[in-house]
Amino acid sequence: MKKFLLIISIVLYFCFQNIAQNKVPINYKVYDTWKDIENAIISENGEWVSYEINPQKGDGWLFNYNIKSGKKDSIARGYAAKFSTSSDFLVYKIKAQEDTIRKAKIAKKKDDDLPKDSLGIWIFKNNKNIKFPQLKSFKIAKENSSHIAYFLDKNVLKKDSIISKDSTSIKDSTKLNTKPKKKKKENKKKSDTWLLNIYNPTTFKSYQYKDVSDYSVSNNGSVICFITLKKDSIADTCSVYYFNTTTEKYFLIYKNKGTAKKIFSDDSGEQISFIFSSDTAKQKSYNLYYWNKKNNQTKCIIDTMNTSIPKGWSVSENYENYFSKDGLKIFFSTNQKPEIEKKDTIPDDEKVKLDIWNWKDTLIQSQQIINIENEKKRSFLATYFIKENKTVQLASETMPHVTTLLKGNSNIGIGYSYKLYSKSISWITNQFKDVYSVDFNTGKRKIILQKKQSVANISPNGNFIIWYETNDSIWYIYSLKNEKLFPVTKGLNVNFYDEENDVPSVPDPYGLGGWIKDDKYVLIYDKYDIWKVASDGKEKPQNLTKGFGRKNNISLRYIELDKEALWINPEKQMLLSAFNYSTKQAGFYTTKINSNENIKELMVGDNKFSTPQKSKNSDKLIWRKSNFQIYPDLWVSDFFFKNSTQISDANPQQKKYAWGTVELLKWKGFDGHETEGLLYKPADFDKQKKYPMIVYYYEKNSDQLHQHYSPHPSRSVISFSEFASNGYVIFIPDIKYKTGSPGQDAYNAIINGTDYILSLGFVDENNMGLQGQSWGGYQTAFVITRTNRFKAAMAGAAVTNMTSAYGGIRWTSGVSRMMQYEDGQSRIGGTLWEKRDNFIENSPIFFADKVQTPLLLMNNDADGAVPWQQGIEFFLALRRLEKPVWLLNYNGDDHNLKKRPNCIDLSIRLSQFFNHFLKGDSIPEWMEKGIPAIKKNKENGYELIKK
Repeated sequence: MKKFLLIISIVLYFCFQNIAQNKVPINYKVYDTWKDIENAIISENGEWVSYEINPQKGDGWLFNYNIKSGKKDSIARGYAAKFSTSSDFLVYKIKAQEDTIRKAKIAKKKDDDLPKDSLGIWIFKNNKNIKFPQLKSFKIAKENSSHIAYFLDKNVLKKDSIISKDSTSIKDSTKLNTKPKKKKKENKKKSDTWLLNIYNPTTFKSYQYKDVSDYSVSNNGSVICFITLKKDSIADTCSVYYFNTTTEKYFLIYKNKGTAKKIFSDDSGEQISFIFSSDTAKQKSYNLYYWNKKNNQTKCIIDTMNTSIPKGWSVSENYENYFSKDGLKIFFSTNQKPEIEKKDTIPDDEKVKLDIWNWKDTLIQSQQIINIENEKKRSFLATYFIKENKTVQLASETMPHVTTLLKGNSNIGIGYSYKLYSKSISWITNQFKDVYSVDFNTGKRKIILQKKQSVANISPNGNFIIWYETNDSIWYIYSLKNEKLFPVTKGLNVNFYDEENDVPSVPDPYGLGGWIKDDKYVLIYDKYDIWKVASDGKEKPQNLTKGFGRKNNISLRYIELDKEALWINPEKQMLLSAFNYSTKQAGFYTTKINSNENIKELMVGDNKFSTPQKSKNSDKLIWRKSNFQIYPDLWVSDFFFKNSTQISDANPQQKKYAWGTVELLKWKGFDGHETEGLLYKPADFDKQKKYPMIVYYYEKNSDQLHQHYSPHPSRSVISFSEFASNGYVIFIPDIKYKTGSPGQDAYNAIINGTDYILSLGFVDENNMGLQGQSWGGYQTAFVITRTNRFKAAMAGAAVTNMTSAYGGIRWTSGVSRMMQYEDGQSRIGGTLWEKRDNFIENSPIFFADKVQTPLLLMNNDADGAVPWQQGIEFFLALRRLEKPVWLLNYNGDDHNLKKRPNCIDLSIRLSQFFNHFLKGDSIPEWMEKGIPAIKKNKENGYELIKK
């Protein structure tokens, strides 16, 4: 018997070995088989979970899972789902088939003519799915979603009427024409009205209203209000209605010649407001209108004659107006009345086109140009007190940002102004600002903080302002009532700022956890623990987590599960996220504010966890768990993570592929201090073999030990899972920096770490490569000017000349690049004229003659972060010096690639480049012969040249 068992064991062992050895390496051809989980939600009663599983390219699925029964159903191409608040139905969109959309794009169809989404409604009671074609948008109430309101293309309604007959049953949906009418090609304009449908999933009744331009649903679901717009050659006519979801009747509340928009109601549906203009010009001046159910009257409450707003200003159309939670105020915004457009009588070829850069400008021209559209739409918060019939302007051009509290119920807010310090954004990363308290009753402001770089926060009741003072690293609380100041963390023997900060700028604080009810306490983070601090400064701060985090090298942070909550409830269990800096384990703990008990561990492991979502009316949570080898599938459990159940299996095909491993390494750096890094090993790793190795880096990566990397086309960086699957070792050392020597610091970390890996005995010293992107690309370019130990290197979006880059522009934002070098990531610590030698010493371009390593550059001409000329400078220098160098410029693409075909192309070229130099594969044609411009977009040069 023992011999038989031994034979069986040996047979099974070799079977498993054979299975492992027969697993397929990952390559670009498998990308489309990998899927992602997106938009996971849980119903308010905790019975249902909805989520999408979407391939990288192609048609996905919407899944609906019943937690009690474990039953799972799906809808092809469903997405963007929402549960009703009563958890009795699911409403979602359905995409057109990928092939259908693709054919339309090939036929050069315009965006408005591409196949439209459909609306789906999944009614749980009878497990019935109802679908409506040609969807524009849908809305349901936050608190009582008894009805669904949605826009359909107006051509789906065959009946030609302004408003269709009421009480139309679901059977009457046959009136909806699934094939839009053919439109005349000439004079085609984008539609600005749609068919509004209001559907009751309980009774299956549907109501249609034609020519609707805008609609909204009250939070309690009692009212759906909407605006119709009838076009006319002389003047348009708008009509404003509300639909009562209890009686299912609609009522006209306003009608006039002109344009109405931005309709909204209070939470109860008892009040409605909208903006209206009788102007016929393209740029209109709007007034604010108000309707109240009690007196059933609609009146204009804010017009251009209102003396409470600045002269020459009017109500803005560029703000989502809203009622306060208690329904006593309307918040809206104002800006300067639009200027009357003058008729253009000058041909373009006679116009001067000029930007004038003035040294006195607070923002440089490039920033101003980038922000032109935002500036045109900039508006300033104001409020209208309904009972008092009073308007108060809150924000202004000198203090443009004002925040409200208690969902608008509070009569105090906090204002911010950056205006006086905008110029300095060109050379500092943490912008200065002034902070004000704002009285909503009067509009008066009082300056609380002046020229501060600190984080500032106002308590929910508006009683206190708390901020972190960068000068002395202390959190302060200021009482707005008695105007007293309390240094609430003074004397505590811990730091509240980022202790790992290694750039020459002010370190950020670890932050706040939130306020406890009635503003009595606030939670403040140090690196590890959570502190309960009295807002009046009368109590000694209490370490809420009792030093557990610091003692165990664990960071603990509060998770707010109720996104609507204004305060933290001290009587309820708090869910805490945890991350262990030593082991890189993560998980969850719990504690209670009003308790002397120690924190309790709920779940900890060698995983990365998503932030859990909690159902509103049960203890059910949904969350995701992963590590390098395990995809982050979806799980459901109770609050304490008991009875955990995995409910998705997005990528079962992973079992077929060779998948590597990852481990955390620790060694002594050149400075004698402990250094950390990650080491990815191939599947079926054999320490007796010699493997090619690629060293990757970007700041510090060791905390990402349990990050999962699905096979995806590369936007800029090698795929760790793909390269490990193909027999590479990937090493990622953490880099620690000092001011003034970023290149040398990177070199020290990379060389020191490489020496350590070589000492382990399984890396082929003659086949090592480097790869980095952006800041990592810079480090690649620098390191190869100091050593020839690496056989090949790839640098993406690299700055290679700090002296020319210093005077450049980050074109995505339009800001100067100076701040990047003075106190930002480049860490030079001063200006070009103050630190000239440092700029030169850290610029690879000045040492191009030292390079002996074949280099692949990627610098794209639409890169908004690093000027692509940086790659050209280095390429031309190396080319002049007869050094092997290639430059990839993906036309019209960004810093990190956005276009999928480009990403796939880069993935292929990265593999071919490193396979040639580190594995001895044949050289591809694009590397050996290049691709002439005349053959651009016709040949890709992937073919390998036979040896």
